Amino acid sequence: MPARISLLILSAVLLAPMLATEAALAEDGLALLNRIAQGSRQLTYSGVFVYRSGSRVDTSRIAHSVSDGVEIERIESLDGSPREVLRAGSEVRCFFPEEKLLIIESRPGQRGFPALLPAGLGSLPEHYAIHGGNSGRIAGVNSRAVLLKPRDEWRYGHEFWMDTGSGLLLKATLLGAGGEALESFAFTQVKIGAPLELGALKPGYDLERVRVQQARTTDLRPEDMGWTFRTLLPGFRRVAAMKRQADAGSSEGLHVVFSDGLASISVFIEPGGAAGEPEAMATLGPVNVFRRQVDDHRVVVMGEVPAIAVRRLGEGIEQRRR
Repeated sequence: MPARISLLILSAVLLAPMLATEAALAEDGLALLNRIAQGSRQLTYSGVFVYRSGSRVDTSRIAHSVSDGVEIERIESLDGSPREVLRAGSEVRCFFPEEKLLIIESRPGQRGFPALLPAGLGSLPEHYAIHGGNSGRIAGVNSRAVLLKPRDEWRYGHEFWMDTGSGLLLKATLLGAGGEALESFAFTQVKIGAPLELGALKPGYDLERVRVQQARTTDLRPEDMGWTFRTLLPGFRRVAAMKRQADAGSSEGLHVVFSDGLASISVFIEPGGAAGEPEAMATLGPVNVFRRQVDDHRVVVMGEVPAIAVRRLGEGIEQRRR
């Protein structure tokens, strides 16, 4: 038998257990992610969580329930400027008490709390190495970790901690290329499955005493967008496309969302700006933002992904020629 073939056979024999172990770890990790995705949508729970991004630290109270198959949740800020978010299905209401302003918007495909929660699991193993991690305690609850390490340069890593009993996501951390924490949330107090306190989901405003701003959105078919995306990122697919108008007096813009099932990138295209404006990059905590002028439109691409990802997607956006 030729030496080359012998070496190939030996390599295959030696690698087989390693590949089988990696596949088993990925399967175990996907099973945990499935529990997280199901549990956080279907459970009744309430508690207090802390969000960290750089030097910013915010504490909020949350209550979540499901009524007739529709998710309802209320998030109330406990520090800084008072604010409240009430979500019922795809409708989101943001209330700012100091301004007495209520913004109402329909967001098709809206993710539930928290934003780090996976929206779909289909092809994640192609782009992340996934496996179950250690056990521990979060907010006094027995928990287990699931780790996702990116296989390429287009996305960040993640660490999720779930309640081993219910599957509720208790802690999530967005990880940079060096394993550093870019953003995190963690419950400090949580009640799972118990009835909510009376009025926990009741809005903190009176519609007759606030200024209401209704954002209009209209879903679009890909052929009706009027724009093309030449440099799509591996694993990211378009999950939403809509015309969006913040209020009656503003210009109508295009909002397109791409996701790999975990990370998401938003593209905003609006009339305005001046031809010849230079491209620009900015970083806002874990969010990278790329801006460029395309003819008489301003294009902004942003997401919790590396800067190279938003730049690549943004540089390939063009108006469709008729």
